[in-house]
Amino acid sequence: MNLLADCAGKTLANDLKWLNEPPEWEVNDAGLRIVPRAPSDFFRPYGGPPNDNCCLLYKEVAGDFTAVTHVAADLVDFGDAAALTVRASETQWAKLCLERSPIGEVSVVSVVTNPWSDDSNSEIVTSSECYLRLTRKGNVFGMHYGLEGGKWRFVRTFALEIPPTVMVGIHAQAPFTPGCRVVFRSLTLSPEPVADLRSGD
Repeated sequence: MNLLADCAGKTLANDLKWLNEPPEWEVNDAGLRIVPRAPSDFFRPYGGPPNDNCCLLYKEVAGDFTAVTHVAADLVDFGDAAALTVRASETQWAKLCLERSPIGEVSVVSVVTNPWSDDSNSEIVTSSECYLRLTRKGNVFGMHYGLEGGKWRFVRTFALEIPPTVMVGIHAQAPFTPGCRVVFRSLTLSPEPVADLRSGD
């Protein structure tokens, strides 16, 4: 079920809520369009000040799940991203991003925070549009991405001991400069985890 299908304009449905509602957003026939404020980011560097002000549209989810979003993004500066996110608290969360790299490439990036953030760049993507998938099986998580008509590609798996009920959703970020624009074309949630976290099947 596409959770965005019953939303319209600035009216949300299916128990979706904002954490840090962005100043500019709407749901139309194309999906959820977000222009994130700048600077905005989710990141907790070790020994540095945390950033925790992204606009996250989320639903509270209990137990295992698989979340999938299809995103198209205009990423103009380093760190601009569209992301699929699971969040238990300010110090325990993970995100899978389509993100602009420091040298200008668009790549799939993952970050796991517990309580400090790591930062891992995966494959370079030639398009600024892709599918992102995040799945939970107990306290083990898997991340995958896919291109239109292609197979799921493995990004990472990790363990994160968090409560059974967490926030699951989508966010856009612009850590340094304004100009990022993101359209989430869909957001689906299933109670079934992916069977094989590494193969993506």
